[in-house]
Amino acid sequence: MRVATFVAIFVGLLGVNPAAASPLIQAAGCSGSTTAAAPPASELASMHCLVNSVRAQHGLAALREMPALDRSSGLRAQAILRCGDFSHTPCGQSFVQPFVRVGYLRGSSSVGENLAWGGGTLGSPGATFDSWLRSPDHRANLLKPAWRDFGVALQRGSFFGNANVSLWVLQFGRRS
Repeated sequence: MRVATFVAIFVGLLGVNPAAASPLIQAAGCSGSTTAAAPPASELASMHCLVNSVRAQHGLAALREMPALDRSSGLRAQAILRCGDFSHTPCGQSFVQPFVRVGYLRGSSSVGENLAWGGGTLGSPGATFDSWLRSPDHRANLLKPAWRDFGVALQRGSFFGNANVSLWVLQFGRRS
């Protein structure tokens, strides 16, 4: 099993202005990408759209939405919130634990993960995705040609000492 680069980000640290999204985000034309107050299903759909639209802009294959990776992303988000530990190994769990728990990892699978959180509009799908594109490690994960599958989770609420926060977990994988 190979584990890919995984990176976390606090959106506010990059100074992302959701109204001034990158040209890639604007060209994607994904509805609801700048709204953090939309229903979670709408924000998740926007994030799915952004992932595959930007990959297409770079000549990469679309990723399959994988329910197992949606569940794995949700497990990671729950652990982050439960332990108050914004990391890829919250509560002392190994990085691969959620992937194994949902049955995604087998053989020579490879997996990766991007994390982000932001308050208000900084937690919108567009601002979050834009911050990942501006970070070399996150961008590399998003645009890795080897990925075939992805899943995403969104948790909103008051955490990390802040109100109106969106926590995003985006996971990638390839099973052989």
